[in-house]
Amino acid sequence: MNKITVLDELRKSWAITVKDVKIYYLRPPALMFGILFPISLFFTFTIGRNIPNDRLIPLLAAQTVFWASSSIGPVAIPMERRMRTFERFLSAPLSLISVLWGKMMAGVIFGLGITMLATVLGVVLQGIMVTNPPALALGILLSTMSYSAMGILFASIPTGSPGQVIVPLNFFRIPLMFISGMFIPLEQMPTAGIYAAFLSPLTHTLDLLKLGTGGESFFGITTNIVVLSAWLLTFLFIGQMFHKIIMKQE
Repeated sequence: MNKITVLDELRKSWAITVKDVKIYYLRPPALMFGILFPISLFFTFTIGRNIPNDRLIPLLAAQTVFWASSSIGPVAIPMERRMRTFERFLSAPLSLISVLWGKMMAGVIFGLGITMLATVLGVVLQGIMVTNPPALALGILLSTMSYSAMGILFASIPTGSPGQVIVPLNFFRIPLMFISGMFIPLEQMPTAGIYAAFLSPLTHTLDLLKLGTGGESFFGITTNIVVLSAWLLTFLFIGQMFHKIIMKQE
């Protein structure tokens, strides 16, 4: 019975994912913050800096997965709050975690698609060898899940406007970029900077992607996987808790 219930919940979650894929992928906020913004940032901080190719591709992939994966939930949930469809999900025979999981998977698929495309193009055009495919795959997969869950957490803000979610989300995303070793290599950071970088999930995304494309890992693959997994669980737990609190207030 429990097995049937779990499979039924997963089926309903997947139906939500498919709906979000069809409706929200081409929305202006998703396109701007999921595709145009990371590409613009990449060119802004790399042109004229003579960054080696083995660092250039991880930078591109890390920025893409970070922004793309976390951009669907903050668009979909506020719009559905405004149209009152999000409340309809919760009044149906469907658990909150199943609804949030369906929303999260829409972000995961979006992030995976955009990041894989950017990575493959970068590897082919720059002639980079993928020396550690498992590290590269784990880095992208864990990162898409973590950042999609992060977007779902911020989407708990009770508003019908995606902009009112994206603005505070950016106040969280942008500082993470500057402490992650993305623009200043970890080897050149002071001790305090390295401690701060260790706490950023984006640091471990970049570290795994560097390892996958022939670079050296600063923290080690095991530490990267553990920290990204911990952030994923943290975002999921806090996000579900905040959504429950908002539901009770409404």
